[in-house]
Amino acid sequence: MRLFMNRLSVLAKRSLINPAMYVMSGVIILMALLAIFVPEKETSVYIPVALLNNDDSEATKEIVDGLCGMNSVFKFYEVDDEDELYEDLASGKANTAYIFPKDFTDNLNASGTKYDVKQVATPASSFVFLSREEVFRSFYEIGSRQIISDTFAKHGVDVDPHDPRLKEIFQKYLGDDYLFALESVEGTVYNEITRTEKVPIPLYKFAGFFIFTAALLGTLAFLSDQDNRIYLRFGLIERIYLGLIQVSVFTLPALIVSVVCFLVSGTEFSPVHVVVYTLLVTLVSFVFGTVMTLLPIRTARSKILSSILPVYLIISFLFSGILMDLTNFGTALRTLSRLFPPSMF
Repeated sequence: MRLFMNRLSVLAKRSLINPAMYVMSGVIILMALLAIFVPEKETSVYIPVALLNNDDSEATKEIVDGLCGMNSVFKFYEVDDEDELYEDLASGKANTAYIFPKDFTDNLNASGTKYDVKQVATPASSFVFLSREEVFRSFYEIGSRQIISDTFAKHGVDVDPHDPRLKEIFQKYLGDDYLFALESVEGTVYNEITRTEKVPIPLYKFAGFFIFTAALLGTLAFLSDQDNRIYLRFGLIERIYLGLIQVSVFTLPALIVSVVCFLVSGTEFSPVHVVVYTLLVTLVSFVFGTVMTLLPIRTARSKILSSILPVYLIISFLFSGILMDLTNFGTALRTLSRLFPPSMF
């Protein structure tokens, strides 16, 4: 037992004096500080467009809700009345605006009347017709079906507006100029709607790579001890236990530093995820080291691992997700990335 405790003390000291541990710790601490002190940046991402819906029909409400919820360069939002709409345009809050009249969807075939959608813009408005395309596309199908069926009805022909054959003649009888009336008002250059965001710091991904690197350093130390026949005085169970301890005493400092950096930086993380991941890479590294000790190789195993370790770590870094988003990889590369545990963190 005394020999065992002495050996455990040696292993712990070895992990603490390893220069790579301090380099990795310094980098992850620096990244945590960047996550804290890098200022937020306002980014202009939207062209604001005001919508006023005077129609009570469910179809028009659905169209407006769809526009307001869509992911587009245009940020559609609803206003309560025309006074607010014109005020937003004049003040520059909105780039352009659309007014859906009462009974709009019930009278889509009444062109050139009070049932047209009114598009309101200022001399400073931009992308007027592009935003019109977004609005037009939202009610294209329902509008074109109704217009065509109503046109046939005037000639005594009953047509089902949901008949799929109507799709063949949609574009022959419907265009966006047919349903819009344009009005121009005076106003200032619009103020872009912005969102505040921080430059993403890959602290979480780097922590996974850090813990995995520490585990491999533990494996290297484990193989070095095997080559030096240090474990000969221990039984099989003690050898297995010391092998796991050898890797664990390297991963434990990495785990502690990572968790502390997460707490300080406010980065979202799951402690259970970190612990499970650490246990996983510890086990994988130990199994890898044990397999190497069983191979019939005359050359020192630690020297072999020392030769391949830099290359393997570079590839692990590339597949860790720190530099590149793994979701953008093809199926083959995503499958290959599973050979490198940092990609799982």
